[in-house]
Amino acid sequence: MKIIFPLLLACGLSLSTFAQETKTNAAPEPAAANTNQPPPIATLPASAATVTAPLALTNGVLSQPEMTAIEDGGNAVFTFTVTNEGDYVITAQVNAPDDSSNSFFMNMDAQPEDPTMIWDIDVTTGFEARTVSWRGSGDADSDEFLPKTFHLTVGDHKLILVGREPAELKSLAIHPAAK
Repeated sequence: MKIIFPLLLACGLSLSTFAQETKTNAAPEPAAANTNQPPPIATLPASAATVTAPLALTNGVLSQPEMTAIEDGGNAVFTFTVTNEGDYVITAQVNAPDDSSNSFFMNMDAQPEDPTMIWDIDVTTGFEARTVSWRGSGDADSDEFLPKTFHLTVGDHKLILVGREPAELKSLAIHPAAK
């Protein structure tokens, strides 16, 4: 009996240590979803857009091969309907691998304007969720409108994305702005 108790204690401590090491070495758990973000009123895959070159839709992803000025960038026009007037923000699944591939021009119901309506995307590792912002009078590292809130009336709207850099976009979601 004197030998069994220390043996059981040693086994229990070993299992506890092993469990701690396994948990420490395990892949990180995904970050919790932003519970402050209201559910989207519309989720729009890239394939829902009407696209003009040089912006291209390839395997469900919008991108263009090189940096362009606003008048040379391709367009992606997404149409959706709002049933409740209010303020809305946009989140997107984007791939922005570096500072040379991390922006689009974007506006609601009209062509975007350069440079105030540039969406500067924080660099990602693969596709990640990002909230749309506008540069405004800021710069690439400090957007004036973060997040950009759009006031939308009841009815149909067009979200217009114009290619700027070779960033990639899989989908967009329109959410009521948090109050």
